[in-house]
Amino acid sequence: MDHLPLEKQEKAFVFVLYSIHNVMKAEKVLRSQGVLFDTIPVPREISSDCGMAILVASKDRHGVRKILGESGIDIKGIYLKTCGRYEKENDR
Repeated sequence: MDHLPLEKQEKAFVFVLYSIHNVMKAEKVLRSQGVLFDTIPVPREISSDCGMAILVASKDRHGVRKILGESGIDIKGIYLKTCGRYEKENDR
């Protein structure tokens, strides 16, 4: 592996989707586009509901947002992860 694992990167983005079905669809679409991502449990700091989310490098945020939108996958929220803290993006 020639890159720092996403969960270890200082800055990354968490994409929370509306259902596990959407997460699975996002995995398939992102994989087909060659995007590096991790599927992670939704952090408790974001939601107490169980579920999965997509974690991407900060450099890929705009591309992932575009890919998911073009694939008809609605995004519930995008969160900036820095130093173990999560801040919701306000620009939708």
